[in-house]
Amino acid sequence: MNIDRVNSELLHQISMIVLHELSDPRVDGSMLTVMEVRTTADLKYAKVYVSYMGEPQNAKATFEGLNHCANYIRQLLKTRVKIRTLPTLTFVEDTSIAYAAHMSKVIEEATSTIKDDDTEN
Repeated sequence: MNIDRVNSELLHQISMIVLHELSDPRVDGSMLTVMEVRTTADLKYAKVYVSYMGEPQNAKATFEGLNHCANYIRQLLKTRVKIRTLPTLTFVEDTSIAYAAHMSKVIEEATSTIKDDDTEN
């Protein structure tokens, strides 16, 4: 099976599991979005990039909860994804959305400063 297809299927299935099937109180599935899955070529390991939209002080506990549930999620995946070896999962915070929002804010502030300077001259 192609690595891209494996990553896509893992992304879909992990998203459904996180959203609907985890009961760990540290993991609020409604505040999480699985953004990307990167599997090694030998299919032994997969990094799951997750975007967290909740309170920043709860992010560490949420990712600890996700990594604690990784083996349970892997067991559920064994019945849903038909590949010979299922990778070991590691959940990582995806900060690309927060970074994009920050850069957008910086650009907006810069353009408003330029506009203010133009109106003064």
